[in-house]
Amino acid sequence: MFPLQPPSSAPSSPSLSNSLFLSEFLGNSGHFLILKSLADLALYGWLNYFSDPTEYLLIVAMGVQTAYLARPQASRLWGNMIGVSLYTLVDLPMDGWGFFHNLSHLVFWVFSLAIALLQTLPGRSFLPGPSATLSPWERWTIPLQSVVRMLMLMAFYGTVTTGQLGGDPLEFHWLKLFLTQDAHIYLGTSLMLVGVLLGFRQLQIVTQQRQLRQNSQLFQKLARWGMGSHVVNTAVSNPEQLAFQQCDRAVVFMDIRGFTLWCEQTSPQTVAHLLNAYYQQVEPIVSHYNPLRITFTADEIMVIYATPQQALAAAQGMQTVATALLAPHGLGAGCGIHYGTVVEGLFGGDDVRTYTVIGDVVNTAKRIEGATAAGEITISDVLYQQVAEQVQVKELRTLHLKGKAEPLKSWVIQFPAPEFSPTPAR
Repeated sequence: MFPLQPPSSAPSSPSLSNSLFLSEFLGNSGHFLILKSLADLALYGWLNYFSDPTEYLLIVAMGVQTAYLARPQASRLWGNMIGVSLYTLVDLPMDGWGFFHNLSHLVFWVFSLAIALLQTLPGRSFLPGPSATLSPWERWTIPLQSVVRMLMLMAFYGTVTTGQLGGDPLEFHWLKLFLTQDAHIYLGTSLMLVGVLLGFRQLQIVTQQRQLRQNSQLFQKLARWGMGSHVVNTAVSNPEQLAFQQCDRAVVFMDIRGFTLWCEQTSPQTVAHLLNAYYQQVEPIVSHYNPLRITFTADEIMVIYATPQQALAAAQGMQTVATALLAPHGLGAGCGIHYGTVVEGLFGGDDVRTYTVIGDVVNTAKRIEGATAAGEITISDVLYQQVAEQVQVKELRTLHLKGKAEPLKSWVIQFPAPEFSPTPAR
């Protein structure tokens, strides 16, 4: 059994996590904290504000809410209620039922619930989805969120006004002021119109974000098809690694024996269907062992792996599915593997480039494959020395390869290997 390492899941970068946290705070959760804190400052003054432990509790509660909502799969409904719920759970025992006679607390609850519901309506309007098409709900809820935030600003203004006038805050003196004073009517109307404009601007931004995400996913898919996942991921995370470098790699070649003659005697549609089925069945096996590069050229497959163990495990899986698929057509595939030092990197011009490896290892692996009969796997002695304890061989061969001054020692492995049981990739 080959003790393969499962593919490591790349953790999210700290910069990305910080960006998501900041985006959530500035775009959503921070609004509650800022407006309520400003209202409390205006009502109670700086000294009382900084000496009140509940104000620090509010900061912590909104920090927890922001951290939760910054996660991609967070529940927008329950997440938006974290801050106000934590704040209430701690402050309610101290204030008693008088907690709900504080207009600032009521405003906090009402608008937290309003935003939570708007972000949970069908379409999940707050986060850009994979589709560039907005649902009818989203076309309403995205602008409406901006309007609600402006109403929240007016409501907290009302808490300050009511607190300065005195009396029962639940009598809503601030509503009378807004309805009777021209300055307040102008302020309220202006905030509403600004909320509408900002809402439609946000709607435009979300639409553009979705289109960009959709295009990005398409480009990444095309790039992976053309260059492989390893190159795309490396280009994003550490592009310096794509520069030319010498490293040890295992190269696998597999080719269908007698394919050209079979094609001459078979209809093109049958050939295309068989070749596509061959790719579709072999590619998942190849990908299972984390290849650095997969290349399909007619009936030939070349795969680059970082370790001999990955290469040999993949070759046995490839040969198993290839034999089952090709045998009914009187065909079979030969597979050869070699291991050694190559030059790796992006090769090509300004418009067309590809990631691959070059060197004698590649040429030798191809020659070994060419000398391998259908249904067999031949490995070089160099690779055999790396996996000797994990594989059984049935024949030692000395190959006189074209372009090689010295004969090459190689091994035909026992296939399928009785003890072979690859560790699944997770």
